[in-house]
Amino acid sequence: MLQSLAALAVCATALVQGQSVGSFPHSYPGEPSGDFSPEWQNYFQVTDPLPNISFPLGRNWAGNIPVGRPDHPNDTLFFWAFEKENGSLTSNSSEDPWGIWLNGGPGSSSMLGLFFENGPLHVADDYSLFSNNNSWDKLADYIWIDQPVGVGFGTVDKNSFVPDEDQMGIDFFGFLANLVKVFPGLKTRPLHLTGESYAGTYIPYITKTYFGLTDPPVNLTKIAIGDGTIGSGIVFEILPTRTHYQVQLTVIETYPQLIGYDPDVYNYFKTQNHLCGFDLNLTYPQTGKFPTLNLTVEPGIEVAARYRSDMQRRLKMNVVSESLKAGLFARHDDESNDSDEREMRRKAKRDSWKLEKKRDLSALPNGTVDTWYGCDLYDEMIDYALNFSIPWKGNTFDGFDVYNIPDALDPEAPMDANNRTRTAIHAPTSKDWESSINYMFSGPGGQDPSVEPMAFLDDLAANATKHGVGIVVYSGNDDSLVSHAGTQVVIQNTTFGGIQGFTRPPSTPWFDDTGSFAGIVHQERNWT
Repeated sequence: MLQSLAALAVCATALVQGQSVGSFPHSYPGEPSGDFSPEWQNYFQVTDPLPNISFPLGRNWAGNIPVGRPDHPNDTLFFWAFEKENGSLTSNSSEDPWGIWLNGGPGSSSMLGLFFENGPLHVADDYSLFSNNNSWDKLADYIWIDQPVGVGFGTVDKNSFVPDEDQMGIDFFGFLANLVKVFPGLKTRPLHLTGESYAGTYIPYITKTYFGLTDPPVNLTKIAIGDGTIGSGIVFEILPTRTHYQVQLTVIETYPQLIGYDPDVYNYFKTQNHLCGFDLNLTYPQTGKFPTLNLTVEPGIEVAARYRSDMQRRLKMNVVSESLKAGLFARHDDESNDSDEREMRRKAKRDSWKLEKKRDLSALPNGTVDTWYGCDLYDEMIDYALNFSIPWKGNTFDGFDVYNIPDALDPEAPMDANNRTRTAIHAPTSKDWESSINYMFSGPGGQDPSVEPMAFLDDLAANATKHGVGIVVYSGNDDSLVSHAGTQVVIQNTTFGGIQGFTRPPSTPWFDDTGSFAGIVHQERNWT
């Protein structure tokens, strides 16, 4: 279905400005009248052949369901559901768990997860489709959902994006209330709510909303967040650029090739890490809360909400990649309000770097924070890699994949949806699918004004214990943007089961189904 699904609008890494025009769901032949009910199962079931699918595909359902926000009838979320086995999703007697997957952004479609990560259909770089033998619907009935309203194939009334995460949580449960009318068996079955990246913000807010409902439409029993933005931007992005059990040189220690294996450069980052107060010590159990971290930068840089969105970083990497193609080395920064003069100064600095074999660190006396980057050590690390370190140096390779350091080429197939596919999955005709949009919240410049989940995680953890909701937090080793170090800080800064953090450092080897080493796992007091 790509070339033909081909298949679902723009390059998968592109960032599109959030739409200010409205969109609305499409009514296809056979749509029932009246409120949602099991009668809608036949309508939502995907029965038309999907282009380029040459392998068996189990029963699945897709379409738009409204969130029920008053006076906003066109605010909907798009879902695509796959059942584990024939009849399992539509059963009214099953007690088996079911799952939901959310991508992040904010503004990224969960169809990215379906087609490139954990869904039953995968898209190869040559646009061919293949069956994913490790799809999560082989474990449980699973539903991939585009949200908040307006994301992916979700629709939204004009200028009706959610203003903040509290409204997002309300909308999500409005959607679920209608979903369980279509699939009533889901109401009492255990729900596992899962997601990655900025879903590390979505899921805690959704869970907080759940605990505030007197009669929730679902039975939430577990949340799982991968590479999640649970802490502040400084915690999940900049802090991990750290030394062992101190938390920014983690990324550099894991991949020293980023700095060309240079011990002087390593010591430079280590010193900057200390001067910025990022060398937090993790103890087991943790004693006392970590101090609030502040980002020191050159005066005049607008940073108040700069690190709330990993999608902003993704946009920057896209710009850097295009600059590399053109042989340019001007340091782009689309996240701040730089003047033309500042951009000229940036370009001059980068041009001077090009003349050197490595950055001259002698100009910085001990005890001085770099006046150019301040404490934005992550940005500084990327710039160093792009200027001096193979394979990222120059235009030899195309870009820097912040989510997968070893992948210097960042290969992802573009996607775009034709009418045949759109009709088959009951997608709206009033908008084109975008992999990611620059979601416009109500904060300055469209930023999310909501406080990071770590600020209320103690209360959330207490409610999770009270209601028997398990919490799983996991991090990939190759993700430099949302590193495991930030995840460890979040865990050790949270009180759950009456104790702050884990009492022992994670050290138990974890192996995949083939017996190969796959990571480290630890579990205490219903946290993993």
